[in-house]
Amino acid sequence: MKLAESTVVEDAEVLDPTTGKPYKTVKWPATKEANTVPLLKELPDNTLKNFQFWMYDPISGQAVVVCDDAEYRFMDTRDLMCFGENDINLLAKSQIQSDPEYEVCAKSWTGAVAQIMNLKLWSGQRSRVVIQLFGPYVGRNIPILPELRRKQKEQARKQKRKEQ
Repeated sequence: MKLAESTVVEDAEVLDPTTGKPYKTVKWPATKEANTVPLLKELPDNTLKNFQFWMYDPISGQAVVVCDDAEYRFMDTRDLMCFGENDINLLAKSQIQSDPEYEVCAKSWTGAVAQIMNLKLWSGQRSRVVIQLFGPYVGRNIPILPELRRKQKEQARKQKRKEQ
């Protein structure tokens, strides 16, 4: 098995106070595994048939979906993809409850529900999902590392040369 090659960069401006030697930074290239999002196990459709309400819990930072027979707590917006189409539609129709000062945080959960509906990423409908769809970058692209950006520019230049 081949391991990733790393590069060591010495920072001459930042010195270790105990030894007086410059700090070294070790960098590894990005892996393909970073693009795979771990998802929760899919729940059957109509899991929320006894749905009462859903709310944002500011103490834990979780979304809480309360039903007559169960309570579901979610740490991350992409965890909502475990619900089926009918359950996602139900969450979209009902307003999330939150304290007024945490309304912005709660709206990120309703934004995730809207994105799940638009992209049809509910349970049973989704395939491999790229991490760019959810998390702190909802609706935006993940920032690209400078090395990757440089490689992309080089590839674009090569492509233009081939076309000419």
